[in-house]
Amino acid sequence: MKKDFDCDNLHEVKSEWLRSYVVEMMRKQKSPRTIHRKVSAYRTYVKFAKRCGDMMEDPSESISLPKLSKRLPSVVPEHAMRDLFEENVFADDWKGRRDKSLIALMYETGMRQGEIIGLQISDLDTERMELCVMGKGSKERRIPLLQETMQSINDHIKERPFKSNFLFVTDAGRSLYASFIYRRVHYYLSLVSSLKKMSPHVLRHTFATHLLSRGAELSAVKDLLGHASLSSTQVYTHQSLTRMKQLHAASPLDVRPKK
Repeated sequence: MKKDFDCDNLHEVKSEWLRSYVVEMMRKQKSPRTIHRKVSAYRTYVKFAKRCGDMMEDPSESISLPKLSKRLPSVVPEHAMRDLFEENVFADDWKGRRDKSLIALMYETGMRQGEIIGLQISDLDTERMELCVMGKGSKERRIPLLQETMQSINDHIKERPFKSNFLFVTDAGRSLYASFIYRRVHYYLSLVSSLKKMSPHVLRHTFATHLLSRGAELSAVKDLLGHASLSSTQVYTHQSLTRMKQLHAASPLDVRPKK
């Protein structure tokens, strides 16, 4: 900005200068996210200057920024998840059953990583085949489980050589932590997928997208995910529609009526 405007003090920046700066970046075909990031950095400085009493107004308030395109979440294909559980990739011991139960639970319920870490054995309702989950804002929700997943969880608890109130523990018998879950998820997903991003949150995206692709109601998926509003869940409908369009475009069948 100093190259085009004679300004050595950020306190003296004017709104019209910022507008010209944004226009110049757009002319140079900078990405919308780059433009947002640069303006955001200046706005952060202004907030600091206001707290210090050095500035009274924010010159960037009247600036219009280019629209950001929505990033569709990464999703593991259904066939890849099916391969993961059908092939013998999990070790035949309590650690392997823990890993299988952990991955299955995240994929079948869409639970957040933090929710998984906090799970207690007492949260498991074997009779009702449900799991009681404490979500954001201390909101409790009950999630149904498949019988196979319930059995796998119970088996690994009985087999593990450690006594713990936690539903899942590390190899050393301690409570789970974020990096441990990430490493487990990344390792197993890398066996069946070539996605660049293979994190616990990808399993949450995968759960929601696969459910909607198979006809589940948006409101039901919202409740399972523990979202406060439908707007947070609607991003997965875009993912489902995009996937359907891709499958339709790749189909060799011509369903148009013959003349």
